[in-house]
Amino acid sequence: MVSRRSFFRKSATLAGAASLTGISSAALAEDVSDALLALNQLTPEAAAEEEDLWARMAQSFTVTTNILNLNNGGVSPQPRVVQEAVDRYYHLSNEGPTYYMWQILDKGREPLRRKLGHLAGVSPDELAINRNTTEALGTFT
Repeated sequence: MVSRRSFFRKSATLAGAASLTGISSAALAEDVSDALLALNQLTPEAAAEEEDLWARMAQSFTVTTNILNLNNGGVSPQPRVVQEAVDRYYHLSNEGPTYYMWQILDKGREPLRRKLGHLAGVSPDELAINRNTTEALGTFT
Protein backbone atom coordinates (compact mmCIF):
# COMPACT_ATOMS: atom_id res chain seq x y z
CA MET A 1 0.00 0.00 0.00
CA VAL A 2 1.25 3.47 -0.86
CA SER A 3 1.58 5.86 2.06
CA ARG A 4 -0.11 9.25 1.94
CA ARG A 5 3.26 11.01 2.04
CA SER A 6 4.52 8.91 -0.88
CA PHE A 7 1.33 9.58 -2.85
CA PHE A 8 1.54 13.34 -2.31
CA ARG A 9 5.27 13.41 -3.10
CA LYS A 10 4.65 11.46 -6.31
CA SER A 11 1.73 13.75 -7.20
CA ALA A 12 3.85 16.86 -6.61
CA THR A 13 6.62 15.43 -8.79
CA LEU A 14 4.11 14.61 -11.52
CA ALA A 15 2.60 18.09 -11.27
CA GLY A 16 6.06 19.66 -11.61
CA ALA A 17 6.84 17.53 -14.65
CA ALA A 18 3.44 18.33 -16.13
CA SER A 19 4.12 22.03 -15.60
CA LEU A 20 7.38 21.83 -17.57
CA THR A 21 5.68 19.78 -20.26
CA GLY A 22 2.89 22.35 -20.30
CA ILE A 23 5.38 25.16 -20.82
CA SER A 24 7.05 23.41 -23.75
CA SER A 25 3.65 22.46 -25.19
CA ALA A 26 2.46 26.05 -24.87
CA ALA A 27 5.59 27.27 -26.64
CA LEU A 28 5.05 24.79 -29.46
CA ALA A 29 1.37 25.75 -29.78
CA GLU A 30 2.32 29.42 -29.87
CA ASP A 31 4.91 28.74 -32.59
CA VAL A 32 2.32 26.91 -34.69
CA SER A 33 -0.17 29.71 -34.11
CA ASP A 34 2.40 32.30 -35.18
CA ALA A 35 3.22 30.23 -38.28
CA LEU A 36 -0.46 30.05 -39.23
CA LEU A 37 -0.90 33.80 -38.76
CA ALA A 38 2.14 34.39 -40.97
CA LEU A 39 0.73 31.99 -43.55
CA ASN A 40 -2.57 33.88 -43.67
CA GLN A 41 -0.71 37.06 -44.65
CA LEU A 42 0.76 35.47 -47.79
CA THR A 43 -0.60 34.75 -51.23
CA PRO A 44 -0.85 31.03 -52.04
CA GLU A 45 2.15 31.33 -54.34
CA ALA A 46 4.30 33.07 -51.72
CA ALA A 47 3.16 30.61 -49.02
CA ALA A 48 4.22 27.66 -51.17
CA GLU A 49 7.78 29.04 -51.26
CA GLU A 50 8.14 29.65 -47.51
CA GLU A 51 10.41 26.71 -46.65
CA ASP A 52 11.09 27.89 -43.07
CA LEU A 53 7.38 28.23 -42.34
CA TRP A 54 6.61 24.73 -43.64
CA ALA A 55 9.53 23.29 -41.69
CA ARG A 56 8.06 24.83 -38.50
CA MET A 57 4.66 23.35 -39.33
CA ALA A 58 6.17 19.91 -40.01
CA GLN A 59 7.90 19.98 -36.60
CA SER A 60 4.53 20.23 -34.88
CA PHE A 61 3.57 16.70 -36.01
CA THR A 62 5.07 13.32 -35.13
CA VAL A 63 4.20 11.47 -38.33
CA THR A 64 6.64 9.06 -39.91
CA THR A 65 8.74 10.15 -42.85
CA ASN A 66 8.40 6.66 -44.35
CA ILE A 67 4.78 7.14 -45.43
CA LEU A 68 3.17 10.04 -47.27
CA ASN A 69 -0.30 10.65 -45.83
CA LEU A 70 -2.51 12.24 -48.48
CA ASN A 71 -5.78 11.51 -46.64
CA ASN A 72 -5.80 14.26 -44.00
CA GLY A 73 -9.54 14.75 -44.51
CA GLY A 74 -10.50 11.43 -42.95
CA VAL A 75 -7.55 10.43 -40.78
CA SER A 76 -5.61 13.57 -39.98
CA PRO A 77 -2.83 13.22 -37.40
CA GLN A 78 -2.98 15.22 -34.20
CA PRO A 79 -0.38 17.94 -33.68
CA ARG A 80 2.35 17.10 -31.14
CA VAL A 81 0.91 19.57 -28.61
CA VAL A 82 -2.43 17.71 -28.66
CA GLN A 83 -0.71 14.33 -28.28
CA GLU A 84 1.25 15.63 -25.29
CA ALA A 85 -1.87 17.02 -23.62
CA VAL A 86 -3.75 13.74 -24.11
CA ASP A 87 -0.80 11.79 -22.70
CA ARG A 88 -0.46 14.18 -19.74
CA TYR A 89 -4.13 13.88 -18.78
CA TYR A 90 -4.14 10.14 -19.38
CA HIS A 91 -1.28 9.65 -16.92
CA LEU A 92 -2.75 12.14 -14.46
CA SER A 93 -6.14 10.41 -14.58
CA ASN A 94 -4.57 7.05 -13.87
CA GLU A 95 -2.88 8.33 -10.70
CA GLY A 96 -6.28 8.51 -9.02
CA PRO A 97 -9.01 7.69 -11.56
CA THR A 98 -12.16 8.53 -9.64
CA TYR A 99 -10.69 11.63 -8.01
CA TYR A 100 -9.40 13.16 -11.25
CA MET A 101 -12.42 12.12 -13.31
CA TRP A 102 -15.09 13.42 -10.96
CA GLN A 103 -13.34 16.13 -8.96
CA ILE A 104 -11.02 17.67 -11.55
CA LEU A 105 -12.00 16.85 -15.13
CA ASP A 106 -15.77 17.07 -14.71
CA LYS A 107 -15.48 20.54 -13.13
CA GLY A 108 -13.91 21.80 -16.35
CA ARG A 109 -16.65 20.43 -18.57
CA GLU A 110 -19.22 23.25 -18.31
CA PRO A 111 -16.72 26.11 -18.76
CA LEU A 112 -15.38 24.26 -21.80
CA ARG A 113 -18.91 23.81 -23.16
CA ARG A 114 -19.55 27.55 -22.80
CA LYS A 115 -16.32 28.37 -24.67
CA LEU A 116 -17.09 25.84 -27.42
CA GLY A 117 -20.62 27.20 -27.75
CA HIS A 118 -19.27 30.72 -28.10
CA LEU A 119 -16.72 29.54 -30.67
CA ALA A 120 -19.39 27.69 -32.68
CA GLY A 121 -21.98 30.45 -32.29
CA VAL A 122 -24.50 28.17 -30.54
CA SER A 123 -25.93 27.81 -27.09
CA PRO A 124 -23.85 25.58 -24.78
CA ASP A 125 -27.04 23.57 -24.23
CA GLU A 126 -26.79 22.36 -27.83
CA LEU A 127 -23.38 20.72 -27.24
CA ALA A 128 -22.56 17.41 -25.60
CA ILE A 129 -19.05 16.55 -24.45
CA ASN A 130 -18.48 12.87 -23.83
CA ARG A 131 -15.45 10.84 -22.77
CA ASN A 132 -16.02 8.04 -25.27
CA THR A 133 -18.46 6.45 -27.71
CA THR A 134 -20.21 4.33 -25.09
CA GLU A 135 -20.96 7.40 -22.97
CA ALA A 136 -22.12 9.31 -26.06
CA LEU A 137 -24.48 6.52 -27.12
CA GLY A 138 -25.94 6.42 -23.62
CA THR A 139 -26.41 10.20 -23.57
CA PHE A 140 -29.03 10.30 -26.31
CA THR A 141 -30.84 7.00 -25.88
